[in-house]
Parts: sequence; structure tokens; C-alpha cells
Amino acid sequence: MPGESERTNTESVQELYDSFAKGDFEAIRDIMDPDVVLHEPKGIVGGGTHHGVEEIVENVFSRVGTEWEDVSVVPERYVADSNTVVALHTWSGTSTKTGKSVEYPNAHVFDFEDGKIVQWRSYADTALFNAALEA
Repeated sequence: MPGESERTNTESVQELYDSFAKGDFEAIRDIMDPDVVLHEPKGIVGGGTHHGVEEIVENVFSRVGTEWEDVSVVPERYVADSNTVVALHTWSGTSTKTGKSVEYPNAHVFDFEDGKIVQWRSYADTALFNAALEA
């Protein structure tokens, strides 16, 4: 059982979403293992596998920040089992290129080791996401 100063894995995921909403990437770096692996759906624009916290912050998060505005990731439910946390949430945003908005349910699966996220899998409706990027 974690001590009072330690956070649970679910609390770490909640903090990740809160930090993303604030644009606090330093806090996000503290939650993820430096060698974390992010698996984005291959059918989504910019999808694929990303290695390391720096690549994720600089390539994935910065791309979201330049290609999308009014991005919101609103967690609705967390399901935790041992070292895995599943976050069910709604993702929404507006493409800066097309002005089209999109909103869809999404799921993230986080695997932890020693209190840090070591693997992150994203499941998304790629057709809705990509449609907002098409003129």
C-alpha cells in the first residue's frame, strides 16, 4: 500500500491529464519513465510508435498544440488493476488547418513500473479524427 507521500497509479494518470490540460510538460516528464513507449493508432495522422518521454513531449504533444486548438481530454472513468490503468475519456479539438471540430470517445491504457508510466496505448476513432483534418 502506498505511503501518504506516494501517489497511486490512478492518481498519476489523473495528474497526467491535469498537467496536459495546463500545458505543464515538466510535470508530465515526472510521471513517465524516460524510456516510455507510446503506441498511437497507425491509422491516425501522426500515429505509430513513439519512444521516450522527450519524443512524446516534443513530437506528439507539440504537434497536437500546433495542429489543433481547443483540445480537451476529459476522463470519465478509470479502471485499475495492479500495474495497469485504463482511462476512458472524450477527446475533442478543432483542426487549425480546416477549422473542423471533432469529439469522440477514446481509451488510454497505461502500464506502470516503479510508479512510472512505461507503456501507453491509445485507442481512438481514427476515421473521425482524420475527417477533421480533411479539407
